[in-house]
Amino acid sequence: MSAKIPIRLLPSNQFEDRPAGTVIDTLIIHSMHNPEAKNRFFALSCKECLDKHGVSSHYLIDLNGTVWQLVSEEKKAWHAGISTMPEDGREGVNDFSIGIELISSEDTDFTEAQYQALALLTKEILSRHPLQYIYGHCDVAPGRKTDPWGLDWPRYREDILRFCGNANLRFSPSAKARLTDEKTCR
Repeated sequence: MSAKIPIRLLPSNQFEDRPAGTVIDTLIIHSMHNPEAKNRFFALSCKECLDKHGVSSHYLIDLNGTVWQLVSEEKKAWHAGISTMPEDGREGVNDFSIGIELISSEDTDFTEAQYQALALLTKEILSRHPLQYIYGHCDVAPGRKTDPWGLDWPRYREDILRFCGNANLRFSPSAKARLTDEKTCR
C-alpha cells in the first residue's frame, strides 16, 4: 500500500463547528447510494443525495477507490444523526467523530479498491486524531440505521492492524462475523 492516498475535493455546505475542546476519537463507517439517480453509484449523484437530505460526511469513497473529501475533519459533518455510543453512552456522535461513506447498496459488495482506500484513509486519520472507536452507523443508531451493508469487518480490522501504529482500537460490536483474533494495535 502506498504511503499517502490522494484525496479529491467535493465540498458540502452541510456542516458546522464542533464544540470547543472536542477530541475526535471515533470513526463511523457508512454506506450509501442515490436511488433516484441514473447512476446511483456516482460520487456526484451521492453527494447530491446527501445535500438533498441536509446531511453530509467527511469522506466518500467511490467504487474505484477514489476518496472525496466533503467536509474538513475539523468541522462537524452531519452523518450520524440521533446517535449514542454503545460503550460509554455519549450522545451526539457527530460532535466527536469522522464519517466515511462507502458507495454501495444492500445487494452489492464493496470493491477491492474501496477496501484499500478505506484502510489507507483510516491510517491517515489515525495519524491526525487519537481514535479509539471504529463503528458502523448501525452501532450508534441501532434500529434506525443498518449500514455499512456487508462490510467485511474482520478484513478491514486486519488491514488496520497491519499498520495502525500505536493505537488501541475498538471495532464494531455488531459485526456479523466474529472477530476471533483479539490482537490490538500496539
